[in-house]
Amino acid sequence: MKERSGVMEKIISQIKGESLKKFRWFQEKAHEILNLFVKDYLIVYERKEEILAVIILGIILKTPLSFNPFTAFYYLPVFISKNFKKADLIDEVEVEGERYFIYDAVDSLPYVKWLNEVLTTRKAVEFRSGAKLVPYVVKDEDMYKVERLSNKSTNSLTYLRKDEIIKTYRKFAEGINPDLEMTFELKKAGFENVQDIRGYFLYELPTGEKYTVAMVVEYIKNEGDMWQYTQQYLKDVIYRRTEGIDFTEYVREVKEIARIIGEMHSKLSFTKIDISQENVEKILESIKGNFSKLLAFVEGKQFDEGTTSLLDTIKDFGQFIFEELDEFSHISLGKYMRCHGDLHLEQILKTERGYVIIDFEGEPTKPIEVRREKISPLKDVAGMLRSFSYAAYAAYFNYLEKEMKREDEEVEKLLISWEKEVEEAFIEGYLKAVSEEASDVLPKEENFLKVLALFKLDKALFEGIYEVNNRPTWFKIPLKGILECIEELKKPQEMGVSYG
Repeated sequence: MKERSGVMEKIISQIKGESLKKFRWFQEKAHEILNLFVKDYLIVYERKEEILAVIILGIILKTPLSFNPFTAFYYLPVFISKNFKKADLIDEVEVEGERYFIYDAVDSLPYVKWLNEVLTTRKAVEFRSGAKLVPYVVKDEDMYKVERLSNKSTNSLTYLRKDEIIKTYRKFAEGINPDLEMTFELKKAGFENVQDIRGYFLYELPTGEKYTVAMVVEYIKNEGDMWQYTQQYLKDVIYRRTEGIDFTEYVREVKEIARIIGEMHSKLSFTKIDISQENVEKILESIKGNFSKLLAFVEGKQFDEGTTSLLDTIKDFGQFIFEELDEFSHISLGKYMRCHGDLHLEQILKTERGYVIIDFEGEPTKPIEVRREKISPLKDVAGMLRSFSYAAYAAYFNYLEKEMKREDEEVEKLLISWEKEVEEAFIEGYLKAVSEEASDVLPKEENFLKVLALFKLDKALFEGIYEVNNRPTWFKIPLKGILECIEELKKPQEMGVSYG
């Protein structure tokens, strides 16, 4: 391979934007990519036909809602080679008359061995700019063979044969990642339903700025996440519906999960703070902002008849969102505290011993300073309830697709019945757990369900923005959720609960 100086940067800058958009970890799929450049790099090794490097990739983007470009940075371990292989190919480019293939190296054995060496020797590695990759050891062990896990998230997970996972945070965000911070604090507080941390890596600039790029955590043997488990469960429910329906066993599991989440919030309640009118207005402004963004993203797009009908109904509620919603501006939201921030069924692993909560980084598309903010624990509760709703409609749409039907009223009613029973069981189990040790973090009993509906609506709108840009075949699911949340908020009667 030619002299590396300058050539590697030319190679990387030739990556086509559409090539990045095929990866789940790339978060700006709805944005226009204007340009790519190498912000920083280090060479792990260089051989005749191959370079293994770690790139800090700068991507100049433009959002559909603005004319002002901005730059996002990604942590990208790469192989640059003249040899073709299909797996992990990012792109192929031609530079100075020669063809190069660029591969994602995050799951490769050479990269993982190198990362392990950096961690075990505790020696920082310098990038071209003078910045350093700095290892921090929490627990001493070695890494063995590697294998990729199903990378369904915006981060990359690499399974290590010694019961460990490297979790790579692809998108750069300044500061300590909340995932690392929260997992560490919960473990220290005696909360057992999280993973152990072996170590982590920071990209540190000479000027003092730090970025979390990876964390090595315990791999917990599991039966899959609760989303997978729930989808299989609902599939069985649908096809066995003529035999009689009994949700008892699943409801029992939901109550246990709710208890664990309640315990987690109790452990975190030492971080609680009183809130002000400004906090209430902020959640209302978030709802209004997400409503406007959603309508902007759907402008000019074509949808099927059912989706179009849902959107038309949602648009009709514009007056409620922008005017009547202000009636809730004086409602008590309870206390704010550190929470999970992006809790749903995929973040809960089902194990032989129970359940483990993972991925405490918050909503990954939001800035890290926002993800570290204190918020009502009902945001986590809302996330779980929205996830149950997602599970019900995902199972329903999968059923319709398989059976080649447009609708099935019987099955839809069955799944709605399941969702309502599960929602009630979750709230009951959660309140029982929290009220024993930290009931003061909750809003007043008479406001509980209305406050919960506000957080559910904000979440459903956020989901709608995500789905229309990333997974349009699922767009109907949050649209139905948005309408359900609005209907809950419009109910004139008191929506209270008892904390016992």
